[in-house]
Amino acid sequence: MTDGTYPFEINLRYNTPSFVDLFRSAYQSNDISDFLQDGCKLLKLPFSCAAFENFLQPNSSGSSDGCFASEYELINRAESEARRLPFERKCNDMFTFSQSVDVVNLSCSRSTEAESQSLFLVQLRSFLLSNVIPWLEQLTGAPLEKEVVDFTSSIYSTNDVLLCHDDQLEKRRIAFVWYLVPDDWDEQTEGGCLDLFSCQPDQQLHVPVVAEKPTVPINPWKITASLPPRRNMLVFFEPSAYSFHQVAENLGVRDRLSLHGWFHGPPHPRPTDRDHPTPIPLVSPVHVEILRPYTPSDPKSLQPTSFCNAKHTLSLTSISVQEELVYRWISPIYLDMKQQSKIRRRFIKSSEIQLMNFLRADEWSRLCHALALIKPSAWIRCGPFNRKNYDVLRGVGKFDSSEDAAPDVVRELYRLFRSEAMLVVLSDLCGIRLHPDSLLQQSQKEFNEPSAKRSHLENGESCSSSTPESELARPSDPQFRRWTIGSYTLLADSDVLDTSWRLESTLHLGGYGPVESDDDTEQLDGKGDSVNRWPTSWGGHTVYIADGEKEELLSVSPINNALTLVYAGPGTASFVKYINHSARPSPLFPQLSNNKQSTDDSPPSCYDLSVTYYEPVSTSESSSVSESSSEDAEDDEGDEEEEGRGEEPDERTPLEKRAVESGCSQLLEDPN
Repeated sequence: MTDGTYPFEINLRYNTPSFVDLFRSAYQSNDISDFLQDGCKLLKLPFSCAAFENFLQPNSSGSSDGCFASEYELINRAESEARRLPFERKCNDMFTFSQSVDVVNLSCSRSTEAESQSLFLVQLRSFLLSNVIPWLEQLTGAPLEKEVVDFTSSIYSTNDVLLCHDDQLEKRRIAFVWYLVPDDWDEQTEGGCLDLFSCQPDQQLHVPVVAEKPTVPINPWKITASLPPRRNMLVFFEPSAYSFHQVAENLGVRDRLSLHGWFHGPPHPRPTDRDHPTPIPLVSPVHVEILRPYTPSDPKSLQPTSFCNAKHTLSLTSISVQEELVYRWISPIYLDMKQQSKIRRRFIKSSEIQLMNFLRADEWSRLCHALALIKPSAWIRCGPFNRKNYDVLRGVGKFDSSEDAAPDVVRELYRLFRSEAMLVVLSDLCGIRLHPDSLLQQSQKEFNEPSAKRSHLENGESCSSSTPESELARPSDPQFRRWTIGSYTLLADSDVLDTSWRLESTLHLGGYGPVESDDDTEQLDGKGDSVNRWPTSWGGHTVYIADGEKEELLSVSPINNALTLVYAGPGTASFVKYINHSARPSPLFPQLSNNKQSTDDSPPSCYDLSVTYYEPVSTSESSSVSESSSEDAEDDEGDEEEEGRGEEPDERTPLEKRAVESGCSQLLEDPN
C-alpha cells in the first residue's frame, strides 16, 4: 500500500500480508487473549482496542518531494504544525482541554500562508483517506466511507481530563488517536492514559458482540485496561455500546498533544434508551412524637423559637423528636423570624442562597469527629462512571448493629433532613410551599380565613403526622457523600426531563477549609473576606445549567458547614465538577491524632449531605404565586432592603426568569 506521493507511510511491519492476516484473525476471534506482534498490541477486553508503536515512518521509496531524513524529523514536523493550529478551550461537565479546528478547514482555506504552515497536516488528512482507510478495512473488516474523516488536534494541559463516555455518535465507526507526546512521557507521574472500562462482571468475561443490539443495560463499572500515550503511536477502536473510555487527568506540567478523530461508516447498534441505573427513590417525611416536659430551668429542655411560632407564648407538654433535632442542630440565627425574612427576600430574588455556619458549632464538631472515625468499609462507590463517581455512606436509614453501622450523630442529621420539621424550616427560609405548617402558610391562611387564626401549636400540636401527603414535599433519600480526588457527577446523572420544581439542598460538612467569621451578614451571604473558599480551579463546585444553553446559570463553591439551597425547575440540571489532583482537602477533624483517624491509606476527603425536596402535588396544581401576608409585612416594616418580588424583573437571575416565564414558579411572594 505504499504511496510514493506522500513523504511518509505506515510502518512497513504493519503493512505486510502476513501481519494483516494475523491481526484480522485475532481481531475477529472470540478469544479473550491479547494479540502482541512487532510493536502492535491488540486488547480484546474490555473491548477490542489496538495500539501501533512507531506508526508512521518516512517514505521508504524516497520518490516523494520533501521526504524526511528520519522518523524524528517527521514527528517533529507534525508536532510543530499541530501546535500552530488555532485552539479553543473546551470545558463542561465531562471534559476540560483545548481543541483545534478540523484540519479539513485548512485544506479548504484559500490562504496561501495558512496552507504553507499546515502542509504536513493537510497531506496527513489526505493520507488517512487514501491509505489508512483501506488498511483499516483489511484489519477489521469494517466498511468505511472513503471520503469522510473527522480530524482535529487536542492539547491536555495540567489537570485537563476527558471523563467516561462511549464515543457512540451517528456514523462514527472507528475512533483513532495519534500521539505526539514527548519521547520520555511518564504515565506514572504525568498521567494522560487512555483508560478502558469494563461493563461485564469479572465472572462472565467475554469479547463483546458489538454487532448485536444489547438486550441488557450496559454500564461501565471498572477500569480494566490502560494505554499510556507514546510518541508516534496510533490507537484505534470501534465505538459501540461497550466502548466506555476516558483520558486520565494530565498530572504533569507538559502538554499531552495528539491528533485524533473518527472514520465514518455504518454504526454498531446500541440500546434504544439507556436505563438510569440508579433511580432516585423518594421517601415520605418522618414524624415521630414523644412526651417531653418543658422546664425553663433545664438548659437541655427546648425553648420554642420562631420555628414553632414566636408570636405566641407556648407551654408545651409534648414536643416532637424532629423539632428537638431542629433546635439541637440548626444555628439559632436561621430560626429567628427577622433573619428568615431577610433570607427569604434574598432567595426569592435569586432562587439560590448559601447559609454559612448552618449547624450549631458543637453539633457540627461532633459530626465531623464521627465522620473521621467511620471505617472505610462503610463507604461504597456510587456509579456507574459514565454518570458519577463518589462514595456514599451505606445503610444510614436502616437499622444496623454491625461495626460498620453509621454513628448515631450521623443518623440524627439524616432524620432531621427527612423530617416534616425540616420542611417547615426550609419553607420559612425560602418561601417555597414545602409544608402547610410553615409560618408563611399559616399567616396566609389567617389572612384569607380570619376565623382560622388559632395556630396549630396553640393546641399543643406540632407538625401533624396526619397532614395529607399531597401537601408535603417529597424528599429524596438523604445521601452522605464522600468526595476524593477523581470524584465527579455528570449531566447524564441529572434527570433533565423531570417536570418537577424542586429545592436542591447540599450541606457541605467538612474538608473544604475553615470558615472564620462571626459576622451575621457574612454568615448569610458568604461574601466576607474572612471566608476561606474552596478554589474553583480544584473542581468540586456545583454547576447549574439550562437544557439547550451553553452558559452557566449558577456555580456554587463548597464551604465547610454551609447549606446551599437552589430552586430548580424543568430543564435545569446540575453537576459536580471533577475534583482534580491540585485539590487539597483539609483534615476533617484536625484535633484527632493521626492514629485515631480512619485507618485506610486513602487521601483526604470532603463530605456533604445531599437532599432534593420535590414540591407537593397540591402545590404543583395551585397558582404559582400566593397573595401577600399583611402580618409578615408589618414584621419587616421600615427595612431598608424592602423590595417586592417582580418590581425589577430585569434583575432576576436566570433560574427565576425561567421559572416566571414558564408560569410554573412556586415561590411564595414575600411581602417585603
